[in-house]
Amino acid sequence: MGHVPFQPESGTPYHLSMALARHIPVTYLNPPLPFSRWLRTHHWRSQRDKSAHLEVISVVLPGELRFLPRRWRKKPQQILSLACILRRLRQIDSDSLVLWVSNSDLAPLLHRLLRPALTCYHRLDDFGAMDPALINLEYELEKISDIIFVVSPHLQVQHEQRGRQAILLPNAVDTTFFAKAFDERTPIPTDLSNLPTPRIGFVGWVTPRWIDIELILEIARRCPNWSLVLIGPKVSWHPPALPPNVYLLGKRPYRLLPHYLKGLDVCLVPFKNNAITHGASPLKLYEYLAAGRAVVSTPVPDLPAFKGVVWCAEDVAGFIDAIEEALTVAHDPQEQRCRLEAVAPHSWEARAQTVLEYLGKAMKSVSAHVSQH
Repeated sequence: MGHVPFQPESGTPYHLSMALARHIPVTYLNPPLPFSRWLRTHHWRSQRDKSAHLEVISVVLPGELRFLPRRWRKKPQQILSLACILRRLRQIDSDSLVLWVSNSDLAPLLHRLLRPALTCYHRLDDFGAMDPALINLEYELEKISDIIFVVSPHLQVQHEQRGRQAILLPNAVDTTFFAKAFDERTPIPTDLSNLPTPRIGFVGWVTPRWIDIELILEIARRCPNWSLVLIGPKVSWHPPALPPNVYLLGKRPYRLLPHYLKGLDVCLVPFKNNAITHGASPLKLYEYLAAGRAVVSTPVPDLPAFKGVVWCAEDVAGFIDAIEEALTVAHDPQEQRCRLEAVAPHSWEARAQTVLEYLGKAMKSVSAHVSQH
């Protein structure tokens, strides 16, 4: 049960679903979609990897019913979604059905109605830290789940403190896709190549909720000879007067990310030190490394896996020192190989194998329990 719409090519739900679907049938349950977003998913279905056994179920609602007041919207969304979902999932033998849920308030209801063999809770973020109104839902999802997967050690500890085991499943990367950054035939987009070097870049949502934007701006002020490049949509941020060496390129197509990363000298993971980031696993960290980029990061939970490969800093002075050091080896072939070797074990296929291992053990336990009764 997806908490976000199935987004072809990008995001954890897409990549993990595709990796699992190369081994087992996967049905992705979209939240309600407007017609325009459904069209994008529908187009993907005709272009997708034919080796993957993946079906996407979508309920199309005019404007997601946003013309209704929020308090009146939820019930009709649930009723219309349930009718479509149950019609499809009740065709699957409940003895082999695994309900995979994230941050969806429809998940507990589906759990009760479908009675799956297993329910797995994939906790992709600390949603309760983002919105306290979601804390009760997180507790309920924990309660109904047989297996809990989390993306960060911080979330793992939260569950263990409540007496539940949680399996660490950080984010990962499509290493083959990002290796295009090394291909001589991959051009650097002109909106980036025209900027002065060195280019220090950030790729992702530009939002003050978890990105330390002021840190980036202060680096730009102190280092006017560097180009600070932000690639991604602005979310809840209205930029003030920016230093002249800060460039907001905005959102770019996912398929072009290796092209843009190829044109950056050092990449940043400037996450804030707060509850939201403690429960996160930055996709960008893995993607930067898979493109061979030198990376400077705040101490995010994933960093221990890349000790000696990623520079760690916590303030402006520390970032500037680390970037200066990273620039000296940013394009060194041996250093780039070290980055690729470090990220190689963190593929989506490897994450899928971890999931399948735990699912296999749990299904055997369920079968044994049923046979005893």
